[in-house]
Amino acid sequence: MSASVEKIVEMIDVVNESTGERIETLTRAEVHHGAHWHQVFHCLVVRPSAGSIVLQQRSLSKAAFPGMLDLSVTGHLSAGETPLDGIREAEEELGVTLDPDDLVFVGIRLLADDNGEGRNRERVNLFFLADDRPIDAYAPPADEVAALIEVTVDDFLLALTDPDIEVPCQRAEVDGAQPHSGSARVGHMRQDDLVEGSSGYWITLGVMAQRFIRGQKPIAI
Repeated sequence: MSASVEKIVEMIDVVNESTGERIETLTRAEVHHGAHWHQVFHCLVVRPSAGSIVLQQRSLSKAAFPGMLDLSVTGHLSAGETPLDGIREAEEELGVTLDPDDLVFVGIRLLADDNGEGRNRERVNLFFLADDRPIDAYAPPADEVAALIEVTVDDFLLALTDPDIEVPCQRAEVDGAQPHSGSARVGHMRQDDLVEGSSGYWITLGVMAQRFIRGQKPIAI
């Protein structure tokens, strides 16, 4: 008879929405059920040489926004973690180890929505990362990511101007097999493919990524 596997309960710090100061620690389910503010990590990978950004298509098995396009790396900060600790999500979602020293802090944004996990209230810590590796050089797990998308910032911003506009992109499918060079193919994306944002978050990301590529400052959200 096989031994039962104990399910790991994820613990998350409830924080003050303005300061980020910890208030208490609850389970992830309790945090979302009670609409408590909590910290999350967002990282957008930028390819300066191509003038492009990398997005992930969320796995269809995800409770929140399955199959939708999201930032390169996103995830909840566990109890006791600082924003920079969120870099561990890069290994979990992209299959690569990134150096926290390479992250560029962009700012903090409050994001509220209702998704598959309940009433979501996030204090988003946003970072940019310049990395010129092609999208088929990553090795994301299929249970986390369905595909990686690379789109030029100009085309990305164009898509955000009109939901009927479709722009070209590069797409690398994730099927659990070892990725190989040349696996990316031409695809298309639209505004409606993106995870729901708040108060122009996607537009701000695109504009700031454009400034980041050009070496312009400040970049902030």
